[in-house]
Amino acid sequence: MLCLACARPGRPLCCVCERDLVVASDRALGDVVVGAAFQHTGTAVRLVHNLKYRRCIAAGHFLAAAMAERVPGDASVLVPVVRSRVRRVSHGVDQAVVLADAVSVLTGLEVIPGALEAPLWWKRRAGASRDARRAIAFRATTTLPDGVVLVDDVLTSGATVLSGGRAIAPTKFTVLVATTAGRIRGGTEEVPNLGGDVATERRKNADRPPAALGHPRNDSRERERVHRALSHGIPNREEHG
Repeated sequence: MLCLACARPGRPLCCVCERDLVVASDRALGDVVVGAAFQHTGTAVRLVHNLKYRRCIAAGHFLAAAMAERVPGDASVLVPVVRSRVRRVSHGVDQAVVLADAVSVLTGLEVIPGALEAPLWWKRRAGASRDARRAIAFRATTTLPDGVVLVDDVLTSGATVLSGGRAIAPTKFTVLVATTAGRIRGGTEEVPNLGGDVATERRKNADRPPAALGHPRNDSRERERVHRALSHGIPNREEHG
């Protein structure tokens, strides 16, 4: 059995990739609460990329097991922040739908995959400057109750999920993501552009062997959450958005 992150022996993760996971804390995006499973570094980056670019659904199920623990108590439904239609067709998978469906299996919350309609295409946003991260023209296709949880794979500046939030306004919502890059500031403070962190991590990891990314974590609570994610079993079914 091969590791879902690096494809070396180990399942679902090898011991090196498991040690490399860094559990994230809740963030605030203005007045919107963001729950994230892991920080967007090392193993977590590879898991996300294997899901969205290599159609590794099992990687999405692993991430969703940790995400399920961050679902707020007042959640009513899960709404994926869907991929552009062009990328859905070209990559054959919508990572937000995969994650939302897997979280639904663990929590019992209903998924409404068609609640947000995405534009045909928008420019790649990872590593872009703040000025380049313009709002995405999502469109709400149905009326939603308060307590919506918007589900996405990665949060950097927050521009994408906030675009989805504007589309369903005035419905109250929270955000749930697999990974978050850097520290999202709360209250009325400006949210920094963190896209460069993602781009730097991608370049840095591209030429490094997986063993070079491992480092031990000493926080027992973080280790416990990682092991709970490792122990969850989710049906391994394909979902192609």
